[in-house]
Amino acid sequence: MRKIRTLRIVPVSLVILALLLAGCTGGQSKPQSQPAPSVPQAPPPEKKPLRPFTIGVPVSPPSMVHLAPYIAMEKGFFEAQGLKVTKDDLKEFEGGLQALRGSAAGGLDVAGTSSDPLIIAASQGGGVKAIGTYAPKLSVVAVVQPGINKVEDLRGKRIGIQEVGGFNEVMARAVLATKGMKAEDVQYVTVATSGRVPGLVANKIDLAILHIDQYYAAMAKKPDLRVLANLWDVVPKWWYSAYMVREEQLKDPEERQALVGFITAIIKAQRFMYSNRDETIAIGVKYTGQDKDVVTKAYDDLAKGGIWAVNDGMPRDMIEYTISKQVEIGSIPADKKPTYEQVVDPSLAEEALKRLGGRLTGDPRWY
Repeated sequence: MRKIRTLRIVPVSLVILALLLAGCTGGQSKPQSQPAPSVPQAPPPEKKPLRPFTIGVPVSPPSMVHLAPYIAMEKGFFEAQGLKVTKDDLKEFEGGLQALRGSAAGGLDVAGTSSDPLIIAASQGGGVKAIGTYAPKLSVVAVVQPGINKVEDLRGKRIGIQEVGGFNEVMARAVLATKGMKAEDVQYVTVATSGRVPGLVANKIDLAILHIDQYYAAMAKKPDLRVLANLWDVVPKWWYSAYMVREEQLKDPEERQALVGFITAIIKAQRFMYSNRDETIAIGVKYTGQDKDVVTKAYDDLAKGGIWAVNDGMPRDMIEYTISKQVEIGSIPADKKPTYEQVVDPSLAEEALKRLGGRLTGDPRWY
């Protein structure tokens, strides 16, 4: 007869006690911690797209005096102000007068130009104003062929100009006026900016107004050329250049802010140029197309003379002097003489200087 195994019945109370004791020992794995409730993350702020911005450069290729926008582009100063400026956005012209026309027609956000066509345009109610400058002071020279030793020797000679009313024509008038001569006493020959040095070297013109780097390039090719006059001696307080815009742009709040950003980047670039000689020279070689020794000499002359502006660069006394001189040499009729306020709007440069921490002072070169 098979034995019947009996099951041992464990009292329920003992089972409960065992479970309670097990909970007090380390033998049982700890319950897994619950993940912290997820906190919704704010999306990263949307990066504002850069505003495309086009700039008229008055000389092609640029001279060292025109270098600031190239520096601002290379160093990211435009981008820091919310502006998109590429090499294609730097539109190079064959003179400041052409750049001014491009701006007046609405094809540019801002144009670099010499002051003379701007002042002439203001005298004619042209609807344009200067908001800054790349160089308030002159740094150009009147270079002539050997045998021309005084201004009077220019009578009947060939003067290379771009067009009447352009910078080099007005500067030639200023030289002639020192001896009571006029445009009718010489022959004007149309020469592109890039053709001034070749024109002198090939003896196709007798006088050209050259930027300092152009002068060094010309002398390297034809050492018997000579300087007839330094224009900073002929018209010592002449206000040389401007960045100009259409007056209608100044009435649009968004346009104004873009223009303030532009001037901020330009002033920062020009301050950079004084403090970073080697890098400025390297960028100068890249964009001017001149040899390094020419660029180096030009840089040293321009820096020593304080030619690039580090503040607003629009002193009233220089601008009023230049307006009066243009009347004197016949570029503007006396009854059309404009005022400082008709030529310049300094408010954007003032705002740009606030962004940069204020004016640089303590050096007589600084404008």
